[in-house]
Amino acid sequence: MRIGIIGAGVMGRVYARTVTDGDLRWRAEVVAVCDRDRALAAELAGHCRARDFDDAERMLREVELDAVYLAVPDHLHCAPFLACMAARVPTLVEKPLATTMVDAERMRAAAREAGVPVQVNFSNRANPVFVRMRQAIAAGDIGDVVGVNARLSNIVDYPTRMLSWAGSTTCGWFLLSHVFDLAAWLTGARAAEVTANGVKGRLTGEGIDTYDIIQALVRYDRGFAGLYESAWVLPNSLPSPVDFKVEVVGSHGALYADTQDQMVHVANDKAYTWPGTLDWTQARLSDFLDLVAGGDAPADALDDALENSALLLALHRAVADGGTVAVADVLARTAAGATATTDGASR
Repeated sequence: MRIGIIGAGVMGRVYARTVTDGDLRWRAEVVAVCDRDRALAAELAGHCRARDFDDAERMLREVELDAVYLAVPDHLHCAPFLACMAARVPTLVEKPLATTMVDAERMRAAAREAGVPVQVNFSNRANPVFVRMRQAIAAGDIGDVVGVNARLSNIVDYPTRMLSWAGSTTCGWFLLSHVFDLAAWLTGARAAEVTANGVKGRLTGEGIDTYDIIQALVRYDRGFAGLYESAWVLPNSLPSPVDFKVEVVGSHGALYADTQDQMVHVANDKAYTWPGTLDWTQARLSDFLDLVAGGDAPADALDDALENSALLLALHRAVADGGTVAVADVLARTAAGATATTDGASR
């Protein structure tokens, strides 16, 4: 398959190199890379022996593509996604789907109109540890789910050095989008309302107007709740730049996962390391390529992703207002034609 990459930042590089340097070389090749920073696009395209662009619509016109991986900043997904749908190119778009419900609705409508395979990159659905967790829950190994606790955080290098656009997003959009989707996917429950708190301090002091940490209590339609936390100020000395811990409590048991501890520890005279064993990248991209190969667009294209964006908007509104926000209210405001900014405040 001929793959186009839109966005040559952190994740664009990860997925491009997964195709070019990994075991997916037998079934796919990166033939085009686009980024508004042409130098970044050219660098990655050179590695992949692909063409480089700084305009997505031009790339879609000039290069025959079987699929696109879209990995631009959180708040900029809509325009290039709509261009991909207009060109009827199957697209894997990074999470969250969008940071406003207006954009999310437009993207879902465009996907349904295009009739091509589309997915949001909720990559933890392909992570082996969480696949096994879901199987255990479905098999009744822990009884009924009565609570979920999860923490997904990054070292401070993420917002201060790795993401030039960190001030245009939050650890909520960037990280809790994963957590919220994972909880819904594991349990089959739908979020009803959220209460949240956010703290600013260190990052704003460094000129990045975003939260150091966000904590949330989400209540679900099945009677249980989830406690979630994401921080962007963990020390750079941690063994992994990503700290992800998940606990699912059941009526007759519990499940625990820690993706920072990669299960294999190597100690020698020079260092103590944790070699990665839980790589989900190749499995996630393989799942999407399987969908593209089948050629069938899902009937519920982007429904889960749209609800994920609604919960994230409710989260940021709860952080700003200090109260509890119902997800249904966010969806209702969208249906009524209200718009929202990326921090969840109406305008």
